[in-house]
Amino acid sequence: MRVALETAYWRFKGFLKPGKSSVGELSLETLSYLSRDNPALKDLKSRYAKATHLPHSFWAPWESKVNLLKFRGENDYVSQAYFANTDRRYEMTCAYVEMADDLGLLNVFSEDQLFGVKTWGFIPGKRVSRDLMDSILEITFLQKALDFGQKDHLRVLDIGAGYGRFSHRFTTAFPNGSITCIDAVATSTFLSDFYLKFRGCKQATVVPFDRLGDLRSGSFDVAANIHSWSECTKEFVAWWLDRLCDLKVPYLFHVPHTETLATIESDGSSKTYDDELEKRGFKLLLKQRKFHRSKCVDKVGLFPADYRLYKREAK
Repeated sequence: MRVALETAYWRFKGFLKPGKSSVGELSLETLSYLSRDNPALKDLKSRYAKATHLPHSFWAPWESKVNLLKFRGENDYVSQAYFANTDRRYEMTCAYVEMADDLGLLNVFSEDQLFGVKTWGFIPGKRVSRDLMDSILEITFLQKALDFGQKDHLRVLDIGAGYGRFSHRFTTAFPNGSITCIDAVATSTFLSDFYLKFRGCKQATVVPFDRLGDLRSGSFDVAANIHSWSECTKEFVAWWLDRLCDLKVPYLFHVPHTETLATIESDGSSKTYDDELEKRGFKLLLKQRKFHRSKCVDKVGLFPADYRLYKREAK
C-alpha cells in the first residue's frame, strides 16, 4: 500500500514538471499493440511469475502502473525533470555533452516526441532528452574505457534493459556491434522487444528472462547494468553476478543510482553489494563521474552519477 501511494504521488507530481511530453503520432497498429490485453504481454507475465522465487525488484508493484503508450515518459523508466531550474540543467548538460562527445554522436542520434519522452528544443533544429544525452555519455565512457572502434564487433549483454533505451542508442552508434537485452520485469521485456523493432535495431536481440539458459558462455565481451541493481535486492544482485560468472563475461559496466552500491530490500531497507562483486572476482578498473570534466556541471547537471567499469578475474 505504501509503495502504491508513493507511486501515485510521484506520478501526479510528474505532470507538474517542465518539459514537453506527448504520446506522439502513432499508427493504429501501434496503439492497439501497446495494450495490457496484448496476449504476448499476458504470456510473459504468466511465465515470469514462475521464473524465479527470488524477491528481485521494487518494480513488482510498479509494473501495473507503467503507461504503455508513454513508457518513455516521466517516472516510468527514466526520471527526466526537476521541480526547479530544469531548463538550466538541460542547457548546461547539453553544453557538457557537446564538449565531451568525441564520437560525434550528437550528429548521429536524433530525438522525436514519441512515447511520452520529455524533450527540450533550445538548440535550433535539435531536440534533446535525457535518453539522448545520457546515452552519449555512457557510450563515450565505455568506448574510451575498452578502447574499441566504431567498426568493431563488441558484444554487449544489457541486464535490466528497461524499454531498450541504451540498446537502441548503442546499436545506432556501433552498427557492427550487437547487444542482447534481458530484464526480470515482464513489461520491460515486452516494451524493449517492441521498441527495438520499432526503431529498426537489427543488431539488438531481446531474450525473455525465463530463457536465460539459452545464452551461451563466452558470447559477450561486456555486460551493462545501468540504474537497475539499485532497484533490486542484494540476493538478486548476487544471483545476476553468478550468471555473469557462468557466462564468462570479462567486463561489467555499471551505473548505480548513488555513489554507494546500495540495494532496495523487500522491507524497504538497504544493503551494499561491494562484497558480492569482490567474492566473484570483479575488480574495479575505473570509476569516473558522469560529468568528470566539470565540477560545476557535476553539481548542477542532469542527474549526476558514477560510471564504473569492472574486470572479472576468473578463479
